[in-house]
Amino acid sequence: MKNKYLLILLVMLFQVANSQVGIGTTAPRGALDINKPTTYNMGLVLPTNASTGNIINPQGGNVAEGTIIYDSSMKCVKVFNGTAWSNCLCDACSTTPTIAADCTQSGFQGTYTGGVALSGATFSVTLTNNSFSTATIGFQASDLTLSGVTGVTVASVTPASATLNAGQSQVITYNLSGTPSASGTLTGSWAKLNLSCSNSVPVRKTVRFAYWSTYAIGSAEQAAYNSQLSNAANYGTAGTYTGNFNGFTFTNITSTLSGLTVANLLSNYDVISTGFANMTAADAAKIKGFVDGGGVAIILFDSGTGTSLFNAFGGTGAVGSGVGTATTNTNAINNGIFGNTTNTLITGQGSFGAVTTAQLPAGYTLLAANGAAPQIFVAGNQGKAIFFWDEGAFRDTSVAGTVIDTQQERFLHNIMAYALGKAGF
Repeated sequence: MKNKYLLILLVMLFQVANSQVGIGTTAPRGALDINKPTTYNMGLVLPTNASTGNIINPQGGNVAEGTIIYDSSMKCVKVFNGTAWSNCLCDACSTTPTIAADCTQSGFQGTYTGGVALSGATFSVTLTNNSFSTATIGFQASDLTLSGVTGVTVASVTPASATLNAGQSQVITYNLSGTPSASGTLTGSWAKLNLSCSNSVPVRKTVRFAYWSTYAIGSAEQAAYNSQLSNAANYGTAGTYTGNFNGFTFTNITSTLSGLTVANLLSNYDVISTGFANMTAADAAKIKGFVDGGGVAIILFDSGTGTSLFNAFGGTGAVGSGVGTATTNTNAINNGIFGNTTNTLITGQGSFGAVTTAQLPAGYTLLAANGAAPQIFVAGNQGKAIFFWDEGAFRDTSVAGTVIDTQQERFLHNIMAYALGKAGF
């Protein structure tokens, strides 16, 4: 009898060991079935944690292979494969990572000026992995196409490749080289795989400043004033004088003017300054033609110096010798962007040129005088020829450093602002 009961017990245990468990159902369809008939309206809530790194095996040792959790940070289900946690499991996730490309966060960096070689210029693309999969992408210089302004090329790219984990961003930087051929709009169009983006940057002009002879603006003798012109706080896109240009370039045409034509001057320069020497009548006629064609000239006299230029613009007689100071009048040019410099005493240095009112060309505008003697005036086509009785006004002791903070400096830069305006800047 005992053997009979033992046999029955063994059969029952075998059946339990090989049966299925049903929760909410009497007909389990697997080892564990927690689903009621098709009307069941509640889901399974998985163990939830903000990080897979927090999950443990309560028996000790490694997390058991097949462990499943809901990652509340990534908002998805993950499973442990015995070595590592999987990426997110979701129906909407593609096996191809979703990458976003943005050319606006950094885009073009550096200064872009027509005719000036690039230094440290770059174009950057920010890539962001918006998927739950890891992506590795390689990069080449040819990914970036430049258009709109010639002369700029893509020299290299860093990094050469990048691996982006889920949610990670990476900046890809293309190093640019060359010299923009002209002003305009430079556009960078980036494309890789199925990604693309673009950005643009203005390539600005430079004020092309030519100087003839010593003591002209731009020459070594006018170092302090030149340094003030080159200070971006004074001139440029963020300067007191704000224009569509990035600074000045200075070219010495003392030895080349005789071989240049008016067309050459107009093609290559915006402003010309003359200094301490007597120019030939033929070359003076070229400066006049340059002004007639739209250029601007700043003509600096000295004792007995500048007669040919004075005559080329309609002045009569010769430039003589005069006195060392001039006082500005109330003309609007003297009350300019660098401050009100009306009734300001302007001081020259060394020797000084002189003409009389009777000698002045027709249509002149007086800016400063010493008594009855005209010292600073404008003449020529649309007032684009600016005459100073003495080049020393630009190298007086009141002109020093890179900051414009004396009345004489303010006046001289009001004159330059006037010249730049006339030159189209």
